[in-house]
Amino acid sequence: MTARSTPGCDAASPPVAAAGWGGAFGRALSHEWFALRSLRTPWVLCGSAVAAQVLVDLAVGRDGTSGLRQFAGGMVGVTLVGFVLLAAFGVNALGGEYRHRTIARTVLTLGDRCGILLAKAMLTSAVTASVATVMVLVNALSVPMLGKTSLPVTDAVAAGGAAVLYAVLCALVGLAMAGVTRNSTLSIAVVILWPVLLENLLVLTTGFGRKLAPFGAAAAQAQTGDGSGPQWLLMLPLAVLTTVLLTAAGVLFCRRDV
Repeated sequence: MTARSTPGCDAASPPVAAAGWGGAFGRALSHEWFALRSLRTPWVLCGSAVAAQVLVDLAVGRDGTSGLRQFAGGMVGVTLVGFVLLAAFGVNALGGEYRHRTIARTVLTLGDRCGILLAKAMLTSAVTASVATVMVLVNALSVPMLGKTSLPVTDAVAAGGAAVLYAVLCALVGLAMAGVTRNSTLSIAVVILWPVLLENLLVLTTGFGRKLAPFGAAAAQAQTGDGSGPQWLLMLPLAVLTTVLLTAAGVLFCRRDV
């Protein structure tokens, strides 16, 4: 069955979806941006992540530590609280459509399923990177303002970059899990329990190396406070996991009924 767009067939569909801008992928990206701007939940999650970073910076200890250690301590805002909220943002990008049963309309409107998933992944990455960057900047500014000490810029940029990359990968894992399970609640539960419970159990019961645990190894890069800088290879397990899950989500999204 070939999906066709007819004038006035769905007043809620973004008008850009029927325009000729940028080909199929351009229409998908415009559609997703229109949808994102129309929803409240994604922006509540993003705003809550930034607010959580402010609260973390106010709560962490500032006395007797170097500026870099203060900065590393504040990064728990990205790697713990922000991780939950930004992963939920990723889940919502696709899981929200399944929950509200708008995914069929999106597929019929745009037609290109690979383009739809790619547009969601790109937009999720861009928004998450922007929010995580704001969180890192808030944390960096809190060091001289609250800790009354200087912060080495080079070391802070390296650790901050690791935190942003970690947040983006976590959001993409959330997006991929929503594509695999087609259930927002289950996806959020899996994404949260995986690093908090499953990885720790695996390490404790089997001797599985912590440097191979995707979330744990990647999160450690943003919390380096000894001046040695991130070890970027430790991001590789999470990057591989994200790639595998996104590939699985893409295959399932293209092959099964919506």
